[in-house]
Amino acid sequence: MMIDTSVYILWGLVVFFMALTWYTHGSQGVREGLNGALTLGKIVVRIVPFALLAAMLLSQMIPQELIAHLIGSESGLTGIIIASLAGGLVPSGPFLSFPLALSLYHTGAGLPQLIAFITGWSVYATFRVMVYEIPMMGARFTFIRLAASAILPVVAGVLAGLLFQVI
Repeated sequence: MMIDTSVYILWGLVVFFMALTWYTHGSQGVREGLNGALTLGKIVVRIVPFALLAAMLLSQMIPQELIAHLIGSESGLTGIIIASLAGGLVPSGPFLSFPLALSLYHTGAGLPQLIAFITGWSVYATFRVMVYEIPMMGARFTFIRLAASAILPVVAGVLAGLLFQVI
């Protein structure tokens, strides 16, 4: 089994931050960090497997031809716009949206369209806007933020398409 270089980088960062925490906060700081990681890990372990399963089952239910037609690599700007809007409608956090993007990829979505999908999820986040942003920040703020950033997922998808051709 070959380990990806990013795993070595991640572990190097963990060792560095543990040493830095030990130096600045002593063993108590490291202990609190480990306890926090364990608590978060318990939550993630209960969510991620089911999110992955849900996303992969969803990819089995959606006809591949439909995904390829709507947001496949040949769908161009129209597919990028559709993917941007679809991403904004995903009512979840990263534990479902990224596995869903992966399942869309395996079902025939194009890479620029997937970048637009994830960017749309990040920028529009309809559920988050309704539940958190409007009540906390107000409708005017939310409207201005959405108006100012509405084009970003489409721009990201188009730029990604150009970059995939060059790189």
